[in-house]
Amino acid sequence: MIPIIGYSQITISGVVKDKETGTLIENAIVTLKPTNLAGAGYYSGKKTIKNGAFKLSTNFNYPIQLITTKKGCKTKKIKIKKGDSYIEIIIKCDSESIKKIIKEQTLDTDNDGVLDRDDKCIDLAGEIDNNGCPWPDNDNDGVKNAEDSCVDEAGPLENKGCPWADDDEDGVPNKDDNCIDEAGPKENNGCPTEPIDFIKFIKSDMNKFLFSTDSSKLNSGNKITLEMVKELLGKYPKTSITIEGHASSDGSSNYNQKLSVQRAIIIKEYLISKSIDAQRLNIKGYGESQLIGDNNTVKGRADSRRANLKIDL
Repeated sequence: MIPIIGYSQITISGVVKDKETGTLIENAIVTLKPTNLAGAGYYSGKKTIKNGAFKLSTNFNYPIQLITTKKGCKTKKIKIKKGDSYIEIIIKCDSESIKKIIKEQTLDTDNDGVLDRDDKCIDLAGEIDNNGCPWPDNDNDGVKNAEDSCVDEAGPLENKGCPWADDDEDGVPNKDDNCIDEAGPKENNGCPTEPIDFIKFIKSDMNKFLFSTDSSKLNSGNKITLEMVKELLGKYPKTSITIEGHASSDGSSNYNQKLSVQRAIIIKEYLISKSIDAQRLNIKGYGESQLIGDNNTVKGRADSRRANLKIDL
C-alpha cells in the first residue's frame, strides 16, 4: 500500500486590481497550484466576485503559487510564502480591455441603481430587492400588489392602494365631502351649488322661531332648531341667510320695529357663538308690518311674535 500523506489546508484570499486604473477586476480566474509541479495535474481556479474578491483553499503544501488570468490582461504569477493569507494581485490590462471591463462592471441600462450584471430586467427600471425588476402592480396605481389592499382598483398609497369612498359618486371622496349623500362640485366641497336641504328647511314649518310677549329671549325649542340651522350652514359653506324679525300688534309701531330687529339680532348672535361667520348672517326687522292671522286674537298675536330665515341669492 502507498501511504497517504496529509497536509493541513491552506487558505488564501485577496483582490485583483488593474495596475493603471486601480479598478477591482471581477470574473478574473485565480488558480492556486504547487510551484514544483509543471504540466500534469488539474488545478481548479475560481472567478473573482464583486469588488474583485477571491478566496481559495488547497491541501497542497508549500511552495505554491497564485496564477491570475483575465482576457485582455497579462497573466500574473505570484509565489505564496508560508504565512501569507491575504494577497493583493495587481495585473496589467490593455487600455481597450480595461475600458470594456469598467463598462461591464458599471453599466446600468435602465438607471434603476441595479447594475446590468445583477439586473433580471435590464431594460425595465425596478427595485433592488426585486433583482432590478418592478414589483407587480395590476391596477397601475403606483402601489405594488404586495402592499395593495385593492390590487384590481387604482387608489392612493395613503389608502393602501384602494380608491377613497365616494358615496354620492360626485368625484369628491367622502373624506373631503361635506355632503356625502348629495352630488356636488369639488369647489363647493362636494355639496350641490343649490343648498337643497336648506331650501327644504326654509319651506318647512320648522322655519319659525316664536317669542314671548315683549321678549327677544330664545326658548329651548328655538335653540334646538338653531342647532339644525348651524349644521345646515356648515353643510353649505357658501350659503348666506337673512334673519327676519317680526312683532305682533301689541305696543307702538316704533317699539315693535326695534323689538323685531332685536329678535333677529339674538338669533344672529347665537349662530356666531356656534362659530358661524357673521358675514354670512344678515338681519332685517319688519316690526308689525307682516302680521300673521288676526292680531285681535291671542293666537294671531302669538304667531306674529316670530323670526324666520331666508336664503340670500
